[in-house]
Amino acid sequence: MTFRTYLLAAALSVALPVLPAMAQQAPAGQQQQQPTDEQKAMMMHDITAAAQYRLPNNFFTVMIPTIREIKARNVTPPESGNLSLSQTIERTAQMERLMPILREHGLSASDFVMGITTFGMTTALMHQQAPKGAPALNPANIKLINAHPQETETLIQEMGGQLSQP
Repeated sequence: MTFRTYLLAAALSVALPVLPAMAQQAPAGQQQQQPTDEQKAMMMHDITAAAQYRLPNNFFTVMIPTIREIKARNVTPPESGNLSLSQTIERTAQMERLMPILREHGLSASDFVMGITTFGMTTALMHQQAPKGAPALNPANIKLINAHPQETETLIQEMGGQLSQP
């Protein structure tokens, strides 16, 4: 898994579980597997946690150099597909090559995963129609992102993505 894929997966792993509910049918030839009630509850808990998480005021000044250093050192974060936020945080905390970088920038595994996830979800939902039933985004995060358009674009580019305008 590439660094870009990991970051996008981490950022969207919380936001994307609501999308299957919007889909009417699976692609041709594929059977759509519905999540269990327990999985749905866990996903909703994670979505709400990420939507309500408060990004620190220094988010961009910490996260941009952190992402750059992770990339420069060619560190590949762990697989995180289909994991809860807490499981992703646990896996991240176990990464021997990643954790020293995070600590050098004053971040814990939780700070990193929650920050990237919240940033990705907030940025994505600010530029598209939120799915029905999605929790409200933290207004302080919207204000922070809107107040830093260049840093937002830089971080998205460092994560390997593009900001799509509405």
